[in-house]
Amino acid sequence: MQYSEQDIKRTLAVSLSAYLLYFALFSGALVGTGVEATVSEAVEASAEAAAVPQTLPAEEAEAKLALAPDAQENLQPGEPAQQEALGTYRVQRGDTLYWIAAAHDMTVDELKAINGLESEVIRPGQTLTVSLATVREYPAGVRLSDQEVKWLAQMIYAEARGEPYVGQVAVGAVILNRLKSPKFPNTMYGVLFQQNAFQPISNGSFFREPNERAVRAAQEALMGHDPTNGALFFFNPRQSQDRFMHSRPATVTIGQHRFMN
Repeated sequence: MQYSEQDIKRTLAVSLSAYLLYFALFSGALVGTGVEATVSEAVEASAEAAAVPQTLPAEEAEAKLALAPDAQENLQPGEPAQQEALGTYRVQRGDTLYWIAAAHDMTVDELKAINGLESEVIRPGQTLTVSLATVREYPAGVRLSDQEVKWLAQMIYAEARGEPYVGQVAVGAVILNRLKSPKFPNTMYGVLFQQNAFQPISNGSFFREPNERAVRAAQEALMGHDPTNGALFFFNPRQSQDRFMHSRPATVTIGQHRFMN
């Protein structure tokens, strides 16, 4: 069969068009496959990344805070968190375990256990570990436990319950002045129970429950109010014949009490 030049050109044109169309479709399929693979890989990578547990700094901090209470509860005695509430006390002449324990809001058994004591025998100069959980610093310049503050109020009540309020504050100030003076014992118990220092110890009136007025006077003295100008002694000149007291010049007289250094 003879083909004309025009038929040959038409056939070549159709073949070329078909080839170009096939090439275009094939290339498009390749390109589409590549894009789909890239997207699929990205999705899988994202899924894998999401499956791995991640802890952000803020979350880590919250986790530590959440664990803190348990960690504190699991601390053993003697570890730092426990030691913050503990201190030492040097035994003074006349001290007993009962009074030392009471001054630090402890029982005698607790005091013995924390110090490894098998008996209640103690000696002057001995150092004991005590609880400081209730010890506070007061503006008057003293550190006292809640029990020692109550003892202060008891002595104010015993010595000056019939005196004007300022006179009760003055008695409290004298006791605190003695506590801070190197001439007297350096503990509340030592000051109050020093031999022949306060008559209410010997007659037992010290052990009565203080009234609200005496408690308030004790707090005011602890806040630093001292109507005696630093006095270390006081007495009732009408009731006492003590030559030592009568021989000392008075700094101030309040009610029935004369105050002196």
